[in-house]
Amino acid sequence: MRRWVAAGALALLVVGGGCAELRQAPPAPPPAGLVPATADPLRAALDAAAEAFADRGSGLAGRPAAAAQAVAQLEYLAATLPTDLRYARLAGSVGRDLILARDEARDALGVLAGAPAPAVIRGLLATASALRAGDAAGAARAMPAPLFRPGGADSVARLGELGPLPQAAIATLFARQTVARVEALGSGGSTRMIETGFATGPQTTNFEGAISSVGY
Repeated sequence: MRRWVAAGALALLVVGGGCAELRQAPPAPPPAGLVPATADPLRAALDAAAEAFADRGSGLAGRPAAAAQAVAQLEYLAATLPTDLRYARLAGSVGRDLILARDEARDALGVLAGAPAPAVIRGLLATASALRAGDAAGAARAMPAPLFRPGGADSVARLGELGPLPQAAIATLFARQTVARVEALGSGGSTRMIETGFATGPQTTNFEGAISSVGY
């Protein structure tokens, strides 16, 4: 009986959360150039960052424009996802992991400690745009000291050799999977889903009356 009551309470929580999401205002537009035009820039940035940082970001080696874009997206996610009402329940887990990933990337790149995310994002996106246009001088100007250390052309070069970023890989993948699960629960779609954990492997959660294996 207790399992049935728990399942019913969870169903009410999911439905109630979905109604609240329908009432909230759409997310603020992202910085220009962060992601292609889309109805959900946060999800687009999350998908792009998870792919960019796969395999600890090894695919970014020697690609400073791509690295600048990916780090800008990570900065945006760390600043935005914990405050997005759709994912408020994730602020203490996914949000914390993204902040740790952002700090890892900042240390690798030499971003000033405590720098405001908007300034870092603007600089990185301007750098990525200039590099794609073949404007090395413009890219150097977009990374001034002390916001970026050592700044200028040396910081641009550093973008191509960030080294392994394991926390960024773990945090963006975990965030992508968790957000997908939250959206599946609130979408009114299937009530049966697969949860994948890094250590525990696939587990099935059934919300059709009783909870099996683990609860969400």
